[in-house]
Amino acid sequence: MSSATAPSTGPGNNLEAAHRRGQLTILAAGVLGVLVVGWLSGWLGPSPSGFALINEPATGPEAGVPRLRPGLVLTTENRGQVLFGRSCDSCHPGGREGRGADLLSAEFRRDFKTEADIVQLVRGGTCTMPAYNRFILADDDLAQIAKFVLGRAKAAPSATSRPALPALDGPGILKIKCMNCHATLDPPLDPRDVQVLFALDEMAKCAGLTAEQKTVLRTFLRAQQGR
Repeated sequence: MSSATAPSTGPGNNLEAAHRRGQLTILAAGVLGVLVVGWLSGWLGPSPSGFALINEPATGPEAGVPRLRPGLVLTTENRGQVLFGRSCDSCHPGGREGRGADLLSAEFRRDFKTEADIVQLVRGGTCTMPAYNRFILADDDLAQIAKFVLGRAKAAPSATSRPALPALDGPGILKIKCMNCHATLDPPLDPRDVQVLFALDEMAKCAGLTAEQKTVLRTFLRAQQGR
């Protein structure tokens, strides 16, 4: 009488079964990963609102001013806003004063009228802000940030509710931009001192002067020589 041969359950078969289970697990994880990426990227429908970075209108005194909302999705329309959040928001929270200056103030709009002014400031840095070179922030990314910052500044409520501040003349630049630090020197900074003129480049960088303000201040300092 013959008997049926029982299937082998040796170590070799167990190892092969484990390999098959591992392959199926990896395949399932890959499919799940593709589905998640597609969901977040909008391939499979709208992205969840919690993962989108959009301009969310504010209410109250800030009505009409876009406000940053945390998110992960980068689009062509919000590129400047997302890059600002990554590189600038820690010191200028929401564009307001933090460790850095208020980018929505009348003073900022007075001093920085163009995107080129903002680019120059970021590239050069100041005594209170590090310079961002092209290895840290590419030209195109910086251009997008400058466009976003200038747009927000122009859209701030104070831009329409208050008259624009006049441009600073030479004495005004010296007083507001320089004497806040140099007034503590002994002897104090004297615009008639030719050394001040020689040190203008470093002073302008430290104070974050625009190219226009630097020219105005240079003209004023030259006029003071010999007086």
